[in-house]
Amino acid sequence: MFKAVFLTQKPVIMDKNLTNPEHLKSLATIFSPDPRSDNQALLDTFKNGAIGIAEHHANVESIRLTGSFPETIVTQFETAKNLYLYAWYVYRFHTVAEHHALTCLELGLRLRFPVLPSKYRNKQANWKPTLRPLLNYAVETNAIKNEGFRHWHDQVARRARHRYFDEKRLEMVERDLMRIELDYSQAVPNDQDRDWNYLPILLEALPGIRNTYAHGSSYLHNQVLGTLELVCEILNQLYEADGTSRPK
Repeated sequence: MFKAVFLTQKPVIMDKNLTNPEHLKSLATIFSPDPRSDNQALLDTFKNGAIGIAEHHANVESIRLTGSFPETIVTQFETAKNLYLYAWYVYRFHTVAEHHALTCLELGLRLRFPVLPSKYRNKQANWKPTLRPLLNYAVETNAIKNEGFRHWHDQVARRARHRYFDEKRLEMVERDLMRIELDYSQAVPNDQDRDWNYLPILLEALPGIRNTYAHGSSYLHNQVLGTLELVCEILNQLYEADGTSRPK
């Protein structure tokens, strides 16, 4: 699920013998994980098994653009991925990576739709389309669809399982049963389950996060992998639509 948890800026209290992770890393600590990454690794080890830089890298590597893209889009998206990768060493790169991913999305939309119809345009001279109208246009022209997002499929499957469970519970009542066997392989999504629109959530959330960064913010969070995945899924839909490469 698309989710971002923001933490407001707080004073950093450090032992005088330790390097402040908010400052420039010393030469001796360049390749040392940020202390907050170490803490997260310990937490994840307790919850889900050991995690380290190799697992972190694998998570980033799994998010890939497919199809034919302008070189500039590939370069900018890979830059966002590298920023997220190196957030293991500099924690504040998390939000830098998220901001860069969203600016890459805006660039990708602008290259894909160089001219917008008048209803999406601002009347100011020399106006360039921004993320919100570009996303709205992409959605309204079906260049972006619910079916192109992993989270939408996960949610539809979840709705099908809940519906199946409710149907079996009702069957128990109607047949006056003490127990009933559940076989979730029978929870096949139907039109009712698929009647969930993810797009309005994205249309509201993504420009809002992007504007927060663009206008200056001290927010800090590490929930960035989901944003990278969303940006990748949107770009893949945009540039796989007709299979042709845009001008570089």
